Amino acid sequence: MNKKIVSMFLAVLLVSGCGGMSTGVSIGDKEIKASEIQKAVDEILTLRKEVDTSQMQLVEGADLLRNQAQFSVISVLLDQIASDKNLSITKADVAARKADIISQVGGEAELPKALVGASLAASSFDSYLRILIISERLNSLFLSTGMPQELATSEVTKLVTLTATKLGVKVNSKYGKWNPATASIEIGDATGGAVTPLP
Repeated sequence: MNKKIVSMFLAVLLVSGCGGMSTGVSIGDKEIKASEIQKAVDEILTLRKEVDTSQMQLVEGADLLRNQAQFSVISVLLDQIASDKNLSITKADVAARKADIISQVGGEAELPKALVGASLAASSFDSYLRILIISERLNSLFLSTGMPQELATSEVTKLVTLTATKLGVKVNSKYGKWNPATASIEIGDATGGAVTPLP
């Protein structure tokens, strides 16, 4: 391979790889850096070394990256929906739910194992609880109109999808491809857009 082709190849790598590396996902005007998503992944992997994972089916590699990127998107979308619907989720609400879940899993000592099983970084726990509370309150809102449970659940999903479309979601190709119909990140290019084949 001559120097000209090498330099062109490196330029393609820089543009398609590093150029978009700083942004992990963007939802409307909210940007979540790739480093933040990677930090959550690293935290999960570190925690896995501290607990017995022999009986767990764990999300690995690219799937774990995509999982954490998806978590970031859903967190922002539900915060926006909560704001649109004037739902107030206080720190006390989150703290109460945290105490409840810690009790359910068998106490503080068992929490790391539960977090690992859920592929959740400890630093994301509060955000996860907010997602849970917002989802439940939205569900209750729909149920209060006399809507059956199955329909209420699908209405919450529909609201998330509509909000994603309204705000606009962009996903770094390293995580996969954004599917606006399902408001989810799906498996994309296996190389994450980092490698472009030479002609």
